[in-house]
Amino acid sequence: MCDTIVALRNSTSDGSVLFGKNSDREKEEPHIIIRVPAKEHRKGERVRCTYIEVEQSEMTYDCILCKPSWIWGAEMGVNENGVVIGNEAVFTNQKQGPPALLGMDILRLALERSKTAKEAVDNIIYLIERYGQGGKCGYTKDLRYHNSFLIADFNYAWVLETAGSYWAVEEVKDVRSISNALSIKDFKEKYENRLITKFSCGDFRQSLTAGMLEEKKGRLTVEDFKAILRNHHNLNSKNILYGSMKNICMHSKSIISSETTGSLIVELIDGEINIFATGSSLPCLSIYKPLWFVKNSDLFYSEDEVEPAVDYWKRQRETIEQVAEGKRDRTAYLENRDRIEKELFELARSARDELEREEVIKKGWRMM
Repeated sequence: MCDTIVALRNSTSDGSVLFGKNSDREKEEPHIIIRVPAKEHRKGERVRCTYIEVEQSEMTYDCILCKPSWIWGAEMGVNENGVVIGNEAVFTNQKQGPPALLGMDILRLALERSKTAKEAVDNIIYLIERYGQGGKCGYTKDLRYHNSFLIADFNYAWVLETAGSYWAVEEVKDVRSISNALSIKDFKEKYENRLITKFSCGDFRQSLTAGMLEEKKGRLTVEDFKAILRNHHNLNSKNILYGSMKNICMHSKSIISSETTGSLIVELIDGEINIFATGSSLPCLSIYKPLWFVKNSDLFYSEDEVEPAVDYWKRQRETIEQVAEGKRDRTAYLENRDRIEKELFELARSARDELEREEVIKKGWRMM
C-alpha cells in the first residue's frame, strides 16, 4: 500500500512543484536508492526488466530511483529533466495476465525515456499497450495488481490509471493525491474491484491526503509534505482488520504486513531538482536527507551495488525499529532527529555550488 501527493506551482508557498510518496511494502523488504547514469545504447538493443525483455531506447536519462532491492524497476524516482513519478497498486476487475512488465518496471522505463511529464504519460501508455502488465509483485507473497501513476515535471502533473490494458488520464490543476484505489470517476466505476479496494483503505487514505493538501493549498512547503507523509491517522487502533492501514506512515501491526519502507520528496523550482529522501523505513522516525544530481556519481549506490545498498537500509531499519518498539527513548531520539534534519535542510538551502552540495550529501548520508 502506498500514497503519492503533488502540488503544482499555484499551490505552493514559493512557486515550486512539490512531489512526495511513501512506498509501503513488506516489512522485511529492503528499499534502496540507486543512481542510474545517462547512457547511449545500440540500435536494436534490448533491456531485461524484472520478468521480460523490451526494446531499449537509443538514449536513457540519468535517474535517481527508490526501489525494492529485488525488482528491476522502481516505486518512485526522478530523472535529470525533472520528471518525477510514483506508482500505486490498484485492484481492478480485469484478470491478471502472465508475467509482463510490473508497474515499477514501467515507471523506470518512463523516467529513463522522458523529457516531460506528458512524454512520460505517452511512454507509459505505449508500454502498457505493447507489453502489458503482470507478474508477482510481492517480496514473499504472491501479490499481483494493476497500477496507477502520478507524474509531474516543472510545470504539469498527470494522473494515469490502468486496469489491465485499459487506461485513463487526468491532468492535475493544483493539488492531487492517489492511493490504492482508482480515482478517475468513470474509470473507477467501470473497473474497480470494490471489495479488495475497501480492504486496502485506499479511498480513505486518498481522501485524507487530499484534505491535508487542500487545507494548505497556496501555502504548501516541503515541511508540509513531510508532515503529510509522516501522518498517523490511527496508529494505535485495536481494530485487527484495519490496524495501521489508515496511516499514511504505515506501521506493520496486527495482521497488517505492509510498512512504509521508504519515503521521497522532490522539489522542482527555477530549474533546480532538490530531493529529500529517507533511505529507510518509517518516515515518522527517519531523517529526510538531501540529494541532487551532482556530477560525482560515486556518492550514490549504483545498480551493481545492491548488496551494500541493502546493508545501508538494514542498518537504518535496525535503529528505527528499536525506537518503534520502545527499546530506545523515543523523545530523545526525535529531538536529535529533528535537530539533524533541520541542520541538513539549512545546509541544503545554503549550498551554493556543486562541491558544497556534495559535502551536504556526504554529511547527510554518512558516506564520508
